[in-house]
Amino acid sequence: MEANKKLQVKHITDLIGEWGKWQFLLSAYVFLMSAAAAFINMGYSFHAKGVDYWCSDVPHNQSFDLVCERTNYASLTQSFFMLGYVASGFVISYYSDKYGRRPMIYLSYSIEVLAIISCAFSYNIYQYIISRFLVGFGHSGGVLECCGPKHRADIVILTGVGWVLGYVLLPGFAYWLQDFRYMQFMSAIPMIIMLIWFYYLYESPRWQLANGRVDEAEITIRKALQMNGKSTDNLTEKIAQLAKNIQGAPGIIKSGKTYNMFDLLKTPNLRKYSLILWYSWIINALVYYGISFNMSDFGGNFYITFVLAGLMELPSQLFTPLFLKFIGRRKLYAIFMAIVALSSVAVIPSQKPWLRVLFALISKYGISSSWNILVIYAAEIYPTVIRNIGMGTASVVGRIGSVSAPFMGNLTIHTSLTFVMIFYGIVTAVGAILGLYLPETKDKEIPDTLEEAENLGKNDN
Repeated sequence: MEANKKLQVKHITDLIGEWGKWQFLLSAYVFLMSAAAAFINMGYSFHAKGVDYWCSDVPHNQSFDLVCERTNYASLTQSFFMLGYVASGFVISYYSDKYGRRPMIYLSYSIEVLAIISCAFSYNIYQYIISRFLVGFGHSGGVLECCGPKHRADIVILTGVGWVLGYVLLPGFAYWLQDFRYMQFMSAIPMIIMLIWFYYLYESPRWQLANGRVDEAEITIRKALQMNGKSTDNLTEKIAQLAKNIQGAPGIIKSGKTYNMFDLLKTPNLRKYSLILWYSWIINALVYYGISFNMSDFGGNFYITFVLAGLMELPSQLFTPLFLKFIGRRKLYAIFMAIVALSSVAVIPSQKPWLRVLFALISKYGISSSWNILVIYAAEIYPTVIRNIGMGTASVVGRIGSVSAPFMGNLTIHTSLTFVMIFYGIVTAVGAILGLYLPETKDKEIPDTLEEAENLGKNDN
């Protein structure tokens, strides 16, 4: 009886440990990939950096002739990048579950590198737009499951800090290179290095076990145990038990019940929560990228204000998880949304550039924090049976905001900064109010079924 207890293995971390050299190498990879992702994503701000020009028949020296009536093409390049994200969410995610994380990540990053090089050699704007779509398609490759529950929050923070690193380094390279083609080559270099590094990483052992590839999983886990200095005694027996637990974990599959996105709208409360979360995802993406891409609209030195905007995300990444331990999700989300609304409107009467930049930076901090909360919040509201569907749908719907954000700069040109900031203020104020209609999930069990999710918040004040 005692021997059987010792052999009970429910999670991979019961074998390889919560943290060790194995997890460190994977986490370092995730950190550097996040930094590279920021460089590639936010690089649009410098690829399409605005310049002064006259709309006349006088020849000008602009790449792809993106002036006058063709200025919208610059914004379109980033919108297509975001659309590539959306397409990848459907294609790469599906085939990752079918063929494994490793081959699909390797394929997506290979596509990204080739597409970046194609951007650098683009002959015209149409080739560049298609190439940017493919960069976005490859850009959203997933990461391997690498750490136990105790360190998952740390990995989220680590990923965020990596993003900030890439964000703040970008202006320095842009100032040095001063050419979008050279910047494309620069962004390809770390991707090529990471691609070579990834070749030496292993498949997710959890995916291998879930798909019945027990022999392959044993090879992977044995390597992890060696790297972490763990014992390999009775490994075959332990892996057999672990495989049984993982393959039998989702009781939903056993029941034969399948779910789809329409289940998010079937019951009254879950329908309300989903609609609020979708709206919130859209406005968070829109305002985050709208401010980030267009910091030059607020005045001051664009390179410096861009760095400051990136640095504003650091306290958001580090302190928001701490705030969540003491303040409820609902209240904290509404507070940050209100901060964005007030600081956006405060930009309007500010006459001095430094004051406009200051309020824009406060908005950037607020929207970064609210988005971090939103991701955690949604995962706690959606029940286990449809959590992946719920999160995936919210992310795809949120791309409406990401795709629209590059055009906020054009909207400023054709209307005014005042109009855009009032718009940001209104949509985030509405977001703050709607957030109060979500259930509080702090210190509550995460729901597993639709019924449990429907009853969330019943005892909220």
